[in-house]
Amino acid sequence: MINKSKLVPILIACVVLAIALIFLSKSIFKTEEVTTSAEPIIYEVKFSPDYEVNGDVEGIVANSDYIVKGHYEKFVEDWNMGENYLSKIYTFIVDEELAGETGKTIEVAIPHTVYLESNNAGEHVEAELNLPNYNKPDLNKEYVLFLKKLQTKDAYGPASVPFQVEIGSDNIVKLLTNTENTESKKVTRSKSVVHFISERIDLSKIDKISEKNKDELFNEIRKELEVK
Repeated sequence: MINKSKLVPILIACVVLAIALIFLSKSIFKTEEVTTSAEPIIYEVKFSPDYEVNGDVEGIVANSDYIVKGHYEKFVEDWNMGENYLSKIYTFIVDEELAGETGKTIEVAIPHTVYLESNNAGEHVEAELNLPNYNKPDLNKEYVLFLKKLQTKDAYGPASVPFQVEIGSDNIVKLLTNTENTESKKVTRSKSVVHFISERIDLSKIDKISEKNKDELFNEIRKELEVK
């Protein structure tokens, strides 16, 4: 026969255990809910370099020491410009000197990327973004370049942003600037987000060169050179 005096404590212990398990499960559920609904911390790293921006013939000629027409021949090397800037060096065959004397073959440094860093909350994060002047040259196309002589290398670089005008097969020209890879998001070990942003040039607001024909562009360049 079952001893009722022994059964009662057992039943009480089971009830207490069941209640404890219920409270424990509710506590665990609440913790997971808070964890999954928490918003990540977002840090912004903005890159806004100081450079001359021009979208018309008057402005771009005024800032140029050399203006040449020709075509890119080949890639030469990557060049570390210092201060986390990297350029790509190409040889350029000059067919016509519109301003300045450069010689038949020159090297042109096209600013390519900038390395950005973040050190928030003791976590180091890096990103590599394209610069506004970078467009990979098409070796089969003609260009007009607006240049300055570099002080730290025997080469030429952009006189302003933008500095390249592409001449199409129909002799219609196009002012070039970079619109790709201008931002990047990195997630840290602590699940925070670092948003790297490079300034983007909105050509639609400043471009007064694209859609001209080549002869019209050259005539305007020569007129500006006369009064420079």
